[in-house]
Amino acid sequence: MSLSDHLRELRNRMAVVIAVTLVLMVAIFPFAGLIVEDIRDHFAPANVTFIILAPLELWRIKLTICFIGAMAIGFPLLIYESFRFAAPGLYSHEKRFLYLVFPFSLLLFIAGELIAYFVTLPLFFRIVIGYGSGVAAPWLSLGETFNIVTNFMLGFGLVFQLPLIIVLAIKMGLVKRETLIKGRLAVYGLLFGVSVFMSPDPTMFSQVVVLAILAVLFEISLLIARFI
Repeated sequence: MSLSDHLRELRNRMAVVIAVTLVLMVAIFPFAGLIVEDIRDHFAPANVTFIILAPLELWRIKLTICFIGAMAIGFPLLIYESFRFAAPGLYSHEKRFLYLVFPFSLLLFIAGELIAYFVTLPLFFRIVIGYGSGVAAPWLSLGETFNIVTNFMLGFGLVFQLPLIIVLAIKMGLVKRETLIKGRLAVYGLLFGVSVFMSPDPTMFSQVVVLAILAVLFEISLLIARFI
């Protein structure tokens, strides 16, 4: 195919993805308010008052929820269209590699988001809000709270890709398992830097949680790599 044909095919496939995403956003919008209320009630204690600091803040949150929900529901379509576009240029062993890696990557991402939503975030808000409740009445910006929730969930989803990345790096010969074992201390230092970058929290609670999860994932990666 010529370059113009490739670009035309890419445009057509992305047009399908964008159209489906827009339709899903419209379908999710009537439920966006309920999702905002669920997020508010799930993380914040009863004595917390939520406020809106900008006229369009609530609309922005609802549109973001619609977009995230549409992308989550339509993600298989995006992967399918991307694979169909790239498939003619892939060898059979490369296709098998993608068939094997993608399900594991998706499961790890979902696991990270579930742990962030049901375990880490409730503990984080309980500790942070409780820390300052004796000094002032807790009033939280709904927009900032939503940003913290989305950043935590996205960060944990990406963090949970660590076992897959390490196993693939060992499999491809980029690093040896023995090197990672001998350099555990340096690896943990690097993981601590990642946890600080991902979750800037003056209480250090979120950094400790992220570091503990990264350490467990790192050890699981070494265990899996032992059998490869």
